[in-house]
Amino acid sequence: MNKHSSATSIAVAWVVTLLVSSLGDILSFELAGAVPLWLLWTKAILLGALILLSGRFRTIKMLRPFFIMLWAITALQRMNFWLLDSATWKARQNQQSFAVAAMSVQLLEMGVALLLIGMLFLLRKRRQRFFLVRGDRDAMAEPIKWLGQKSPGPLWSFGLIFTLVVIVAQFFMFIRPLSPALGTLRNLLPLIPVLLLLAASNGFNEEITLRAAPIATVIEAVGKTHAIWMAAVLFGLSHYIGGIPSGVPGILTTTFLGWFFGKCMVDSGGFFWPWLFHTLQDILPFTLLALAAVS
Repeated sequence: MNKHSSATSIAVAWVVTLLVSSLGDILSFELAGAVPLWLLWTKAILLGALILLSGRFRTIKMLRPFFIMLWAITALQRMNFWLLDSATWKARQNQQSFAVAAMSVQLLEMGVALLLIGMLFLLRKRRQRFFLVRGDRDAMAEPIKWLGQKSPGPLWSFGLIFTLVVIVAQFFMFIRPLSPALGTLRNLLPLIPVLLLLAASNGFNEEITLRAAPIATVIEAVGKTHAIWMAAVLFGLSHYIGGIPSGVPGILTTTFLGWFFGKCMVDSGGFFWPWLFHTLQDILPFTLLALAAVS
């Protein structure tokens, strides 16, 4: 692929990423107070047209797997949202304990992740090509020039420091201001295994759906850096409405986290490190939800 076609592919991939992301939902939500149904259909039609056109135009042919995956992610996540937002589902969840309700949501999310794994097998053939392998546990993290790093360092060390910083920040931002009573904390003790399972499950689901799926299908066309940031932007924008955290702080925080998880996935060539770091960082958010349930 020559430089011109490569630049064209990168530009098209970025434009499509932004068009099918939650950016339009955010603008509609802020301007009209709701996200119209026609916006979803517009995204689906756009991606469908691009899938057809990519078979005819050489400059975007390599983006076809990416367009297919974006279409699948958009459709499956929207179906999941409709179910979670239905009156029947909400009524059922209100009758369940925190553990049962939370695990029910995770099972639905896992269903989406498993369907996407099936599609990744069709599009990428081998697990190594979409990071569904352990990866190199002794991998070196490529230096981050904008952080002043000049040479590679162990990925586990970089990831552990980053994760500890995030966990400490989460504690002071979300847990400490609540000042939970000692009795409330005691009520959390039986839920510790559930919280760990929820964090591990959510880490798996999101790393498949929001990291491995988009990165694996676009990295060959745009390169590692763009692929990682495209997935990070999709991840960050999706948190504006109803995310934890939400709003502009939610976008900034989760985009940065999405970049970190994507970097761990690409640098190690596998799933283990991003899943582990994601799981560790998800424990406190799920603890926050449990605190609200037992208070």
